[in-house]
Amino acid sequence: MKNANIFVDVDLTLIDARGQMLPGAGDALNQLSARGCHLYLWSTNGAEYAHKTATRLGLADKFEGFSAKPDIIIDDMPGTVLNPFVFDVNSEASWPALADRILRKHID
Repeated sequence: MKNANIFVDVDLTLIDARGQMLPGAGDALNQLSARGCHLYLWSTNGAEYAHKTATRLGLADKFEGFSAKPDIIIDDMPGTVLNPFVFDVNSEASWPALADRILRKHID
């Protein structure tokens, strides 16, 4: 898969409960971006919150867009919306390990 679109959640995925970036997240996002992945940041708190968080962390330039997390998705191919490429950063060894796994298995 080339030029994968990767959507990253804010709270407890990019940042912890104190608002601090999770260890290795910045480096992992840099690695994904450098390999041509298109990064988008979203949050249940809305697009503005996602953008402000990325700006505060110095990562706004890594993301191509900011969005609220969708509640409803309408698509002509709904089976392609929910797919096996959903990753829980908290179930991974680290952000860099997750980025490495994505790059090895899913990015040409």
